[in-house]
Amino acid sequence: MRHIYEALAVAYIEDYTYHTRMEDTEPKTEAILCEQCQQIPAKYKCPGCLVRTCSLACSKTHKSEANCSGQRDKAVFVKRADYDANTMMSDYGFLQDLTRDHALLLRDAHEQGVAQVKQKGRAGQNNTVSHGDGPPNVPLDRSQRNIVSRAKEQRQVMIRYMSPGIKRHQQNKTIWVSAKSRLVWTLEIAIPEITGLPNKWIENGFHDVCQVGNLWTGILSEQSNANEPKADGGDEKGSRKRARTDEVRLQLLSDDGNKYPFKSSVPAELLQVLKQKFSKLPVEDLVWLIRIQNLPANKPTFCKIDPLQPLYTQLRYQTVLEFPTVYVYSQEPTTWDGHAVTIQEHCVAENDTEDAAIAANSDKEAAMVE
Repeated sequence: MRHIYEALAVAYIEDYTYHTRMEDTEPKTEAILCEQCQQIPAKYKCPGCLVRTCSLACSKTHKSEANCSGQRDKAVFVKRADYDANTMMSDYGFLQDLTRDHALLLRDAHEQGVAQVKQKGRAGQNNTVSHGDGPPNVPLDRSQRNIVSRAKEQRQVMIRYMSPGIKRHQQNKTIWVSAKSRLVWTLEIAIPEITGLPNKWIENGFHDVCQVGNLWTGILSEQSNANEPKADGGDEKGSRKRARTDEVRLQLLSDDGNKYPFKSSVPAELLQVLKQKFSKLPVEDLVWLIRIQNLPANKPTFCKIDPLQPLYTQLRYQTVLEFPTVYVYSQEPTTWDGHAVTIQEHCVAENDTEDAAIAANSDKEAAMVE
């Protein structure tokens, strides 16, 4: 690598010396005025759109009015006649950035447990590249890498992050609490049997040592803060700061006997429908499912979870896209988006999932024959 830097440095010096001599021998041309103020000779050129300016003030005004980032498009085509040492160094830096991003991508894929598949290179050599089922891997920051690593090592659950522009990624507030060695999840609860209004909602701050069933019974039995009387004294603005009108405050019990304050964000309209439909049904009589990832879309496979057990015990050996989604049914579903549903009684290791799905389908076919 050192000889490449030396060669580039020599080329840059030679090119700079050549252009300096040419500028000294060329006749002086009339100065170009600033394209922004049209009064003072231009001294600078915008790397993004090549507009000439005379000062920092004109440059800032240009960026504001033209909505220009001021950054050169590193992938833009440059004519050979216009290609100089500065362009060459910029291209080299661009290639270095790509190499660094690729190395980070491979490292993140390895930390997430993505399978490594050997593909044959052009020269006949075996090049190891990242390949995995599900969504493409994206570079992770330090906090995300720590969450993925801790979840895999201490909770036996695989977390896959999606691209930053995806809404689910933006909703994810999951963290790893090192002091208590646990995940505090963003949790999505969906009730597909409800139609006519949004049938799912997002909860934040759910400790994985707590039970989803405890959360369910809590939101069905507790009253919304909208029905609580306002505290005596204080202005209306202070009241709004103390509590949201649509949140339900709970105390969730963990597996170690401790209680954690929790604020459920279930929408008020959905809460009323939940009370009408599920308030008389015991938690254990409902069907609680999580979807198994890394399977074809036409083979929807779910596994049952026990809502009365800590969440971390129900997510073992599973892959989670950003955060868990728990589906609640009054009875077992038979179809999903027009495809037959396979339901496993217990969650199994990811490697055994497809075999279990095939076995379950075989059992169904045998039962139909009988």
